[in-house]
Amino acid sequence: MSGPDPAALRFGPDDRLDDRDPAATDAFAGEDQARDFTEDSARRLARAQLMLEAHGTHGLLIVVEGMDAAGKDEAIHHVMGAVDPGSARARSFASMSDDEARHVFLRRAAIAAPARGELAIFNRSHYSQVVGDRVSPELLDDQSLPPEVEAGAESGALWDDRFRQIRDFERTLVENGVAVVKLFFHVSKDEQRRRLLERIERPEKRWDFGKADIEKREQWDAFLDAYGAALRATTTDRAPWFVIPSDQKWYSRAAAASVVLGALHGLHDDFPEPDDDQRELLEWGRQQLESDDS
Repeated sequence: MSGPDPAALRFGPDDRLDDRDPAATDAFAGEDQARDFTEDSARRLARAQLMLEAHGTHGLLIVVEGMDAAGKDEAIHHVMGAVDPGSARARSFASMSDDEARHVFLRRAAIAAPARGELAIFNRSHYSQVVGDRVSPELLDDQSLPPEVEAGAESGALWDDRFRQIRDFERTLVENGVAVVKLFFHVSKDEQRRRLLERIERPEKRWDFGKADIEKREQWDAFLDAYGAALRATTTDRAPWFVIPSDQKWYSRAAAASVVLGALHGLHDDFPEPDDDQRELLEWGRQQLESDDS
């Protein structure tokens, strides 16, 4: 079953978010077809993730970003719910503690990066420090930065340096066998308004509503500009960004599944063949079990 083409979702260094339609659903005839694709992809993802674990030579880092209420959490639940939690984990980078704020940029990301054989999801990530910090530079005050470094926030040098450090960090991961896929869930301002109102009205969603949802919405253009700059500066052949149209959740889940599945299939296409020692062990185990009369 064919779905969204990951190549069509890739974001290049000269692309603009304004040119991407958050309401796009053109890969499917309708919602039912998209749901069938997502369910099928989840099963295939579970198998591909087991291949990743079985080989143990590569890892996969999935970075998930987007405006509030873009559908990131639901997509992770629907797309990744079938994978083995023993070798897959999700991490959300909340506000830094005082201790974390004193450490170098990207330390949290480096600690949470997956090992070979593992899959990790950063739902909100190291990119908050080139998006949120850029929109609200007062957040830098708690990071104990040298004065000459903090001064670069106004000139732009700080963000250029952090973009370079992100590219270097992600290149290092790839060169050590950890593939990097980055998904930006692109939702329209009107659809975000509808979803935030739904959070207020529905009892099972009210707990997820906060004052920050409105405060960040009031800075919509600034956040979108900061995201656009970050995506353009850090999308690379080795660690690309994919823009996921997210006004229709059934489409965004299918698109995310297509991208992640493509990344996993790019690492392994089958389970590893046993070597001589493992063949000997398997044959011994077979003989023991076949002769077991209990």
